[in-house]
Parts: sequence; structure tokens; C-alpha cells
Amino acid sequence: MFETAEAFMHAAKPSIEQFNRWAYDLRFAALADHLGYKCISSHEFEHIRHLFERADSFMYQSIISGRRVAIIKLPSAVRTSFGDIWYLELSDQKPDGSQDGRFDHIEIYPAFFTAENMVELVERNGTRFTPSGHAHHKTYDTTLENGFKVRLEPEPLIKKIIRDEMK
Repeated sequence: MFETAEAFMHAAKPSIEQFNRWAYDLRFAALADHLGYKCISSHEFEHIRHLFERADSFMYQSIISGRRVAIIKLPSAVRTSFGDIWYLELSDQKPDGSQDGRFDHIEIYPAFFTAENMVELVERNGTRFTPSGHAHHKTYDTTLENGFKVRLEPEPLIKKIIRDEMK
């Protein structure tokens, strides 16, 4: 278990570095949105969420697909080829217990195109994206060598939260 928020973020570095190598040639086509971490247990979810709770921090938690998902503003940006990431999406264990605890994905969104046009552009460079089939919204995913995913969304997550959940 991570002792500090800094140790948690340090553990993300190999996935971020692999993402940056993948993203370098496309760096003007999309913007980075957030880093996703899937927890192996509710205890891990609560522990990591607590590491980031501060008096001046932004945190929003919701129930999505039967589990808690927290959006946490990071104390400092994660630098990527697609710009700075300021948010962590922290997902509790799935109700069926099938989830491993790990850094799971970086979500990106198109800078100038629709998500579908972005998929076409990226696929011309040899990367295959597949529609995710998520019940709550459509995304496109590709998996890098270490199992870390790049998830393409049509818009920033925070816009979706404000529009759909904070009415």
C-alpha cells in the first residue's frame, strides 16, 4: 500500500513514460484529461482517497456501475505529451471483485476533431482503437504493451460531470 500521495504518483511514472512515447507523434491532435487508477479493494480506495484529501483540494465522488468513483484534483500536474493532467479518477473495486489494483488508463480527448475522426487519424499511424461498450458512455480504447490503456473520450470528464450529474 502506498505510504504517501507522492509515492502513489511516483508509481505512475512507468505508465506515463510509455504513454508519452506512444503519444509523441500525435501531440497536437489531443489533450490529456485524467489518469485512471483501479483499486483492488474498498480499503485501498479509501486509503488512496485519504492520501489526497486536503482542505484546499477538489474531490467529487459518484456511484458509477455499482461502485464508487472519485475524481480528485492532483496537488501538482502530471506532465504528458498531450499536456498536463490535473485529475485522478480513482475507482473502487467492482461489485464482482474482478478488478486488479493498478494504474489503468489515461483519458484523452480530441483537440480539433470529433472522437471518431481522432480514431481514424490514430489508426492511420498503426494504433487500433476499439469502442469500449461502457453502459454510461462511449469511449475508444487501445492498450499499450504493459496493459496500460489510452482511452479516447469526446470531451473532458469534468464537463460530463457538470452536465450530467451536477444539475
